[in-house]
Amino acid sequence: MTPRELRRAMRERRRELRRTVPKLRRQARAQAERIPVVQKEKHRKRRRRLMALMVLLLLALLLMRCECGPAPMISPRPEPAPEVVPEEPEPKPVKKAPVKKKPLKATTKQQARAGYEEAARAGPPWLEDFRLQVAARSQRLAQCFTGSERPGALRWTTAVNPESGAVADHEVEPVGPSAELSVDQRRCLVGVLSDPVYRLTDQQKQGLPSRISLVIEF
Repeated sequence: MTPRELRRAMRERRRELRRTVPKLRRQARAQAERIPVVQKEKHRKRRRRLMALMVLLLLALLLMRCECGPAPMISPRPEPAPEVVPEEPEPKPVKKAPVKKKPLKATTKQQARAGYEEAARAGPPWLEDFRLQVAARSQRLAQCFTGSERPGALRWTTAVNPESGAVADHEVEPVGPSAELSVDQRRCLVGVLSDPVYRLTDQQKQGLPSRISLVIEF
């Protein structure tokens, strides 16, 4: 380095040191304040200041009290004598004659009521035709119970589409003391009752299939 460059570097170093001196002083003060001895000395100074302020306040109060003379004695006003209210005689209770209780009698007129007759809900017009076709499959249905010891009955609930004659959504359950249906028997019954489809006459157009429940004896 040339002498000129060395001088420039020293000047910059001095500037940096001057900038860092205040920061170093603050750090030194903060570290000194953390010392227990310094903290105790600060507390003592604060206490002395508070004591001095309290003494000054007491002196100011004493001076103000001395300057103000004793307050003049004011004689209290005599209290008025209480008014004497004459006592009123208590009213004598008046005896009332006992009221005789009589039984209440009320009569109401009979009102005529309108008669109501519940009409029996008629089934669809093709229901009888559907029953006959189910009964015609009795021989095929009996084959599903080959080997059963006693006769019985079952309830068959299904959804019938009268336009196509197809049945769906089957529910088969035994009725009375008949034994429970096995899986093979249930499959056989559904197959016989579903195939072939039913041919229903006197049908009316309807949007949804009808839910029909029949009891079949075997």
